[in-house]
Amino acid sequence: MKLHSILLSALFLAAMSFNASSASIDGAVTSSEYQWNTDGSEGSDKWMSFNSSGAYQEYNDASGGDSWDLNYLGTSVSNGQFQFGVIGGEILDGQKTGSSYSSGAGIYLSDFAIGVNASADPKLDSSGFQYAIRLLDIVGSVANFALLEGGTWEGANIYDGTSHENTHKTDTYKMVNATSTKTFSGVWTNNGGDDNVLEGGFDIKWLSLFDPSIGGTLSTYITMACVNDEALVHADVSPVPLPASFFLMAPVLAGVLGLRRRKMRI
Repeated sequence: MKLHSILLSALFLAAMSFNASSASIDGAVTSSEYQWNTDGSEGSDKWMSFNSSGAYQEYNDASGGDSWDLNYLGTSVSNGQFQFGVIGGEILDGQKTGSSYSSGAGIYLSDFAIGVNASADPKLDSSGFQYAIRLLDIVGSVANFALLEGGTWEGANIYDGTSHENTHKTDTYKMVNATSTKTFSGVWTNNGGDDNVLEGGFDIKWLSLFDPSIGGTLSTYITMACVNDEALVHADVSPVPLPASFFLMAPVLAGVLGLRRRKMRI
């Protein structure tokens, strides 16, 4: 039984290694790195007041130099990793960037919400988002993150009771009472203005609800306490195909298993 497990694990890792090239987690996001992103019509949602033309512009539609701007969110799944990159203002360093003019509450970055085959709208319903990525701190250029699961979401509505209440609130802001935590590191680049970059990646097997052999949709959502900008990306991930080497290895594996059965009978 142990041999079977070892062989199956080896085949899984071999299959993952034949995936497309990964994005470079180096603090410099390029348009070709991320397969799914807010550049184009991928499905981000931003506060309309930032767009004077009256139409959504996915990349840099929130650009204006404000310290809480979110301009871009990209995700990628390759070489066994879930990867993400964000471009925006100083809020991406995880610190307070300002306060609501009406309530005085601080403006902080939300958790990244991740949903496996989620159908819920994160602005109205957090139930479809089972995981959260939380930026813990930044040491130099190293960004430290935690992957949370098993908790519930708290919303953000710092404009409660004002004219902005309906457009500046979300149900998916911070995950609380999480029951499981893994940590990983990424990169922070302070380019100034609203061109800062935050990137990270982790083993996709940490998303226990996602089966790479079946595939599915991974949705990623990010905003901030004031909910001025939002980004939502849906990544349709194809099942991981068996590499060509598997078919070359199959006769060898069959022989090994057959030899083991013969030894066990002797």
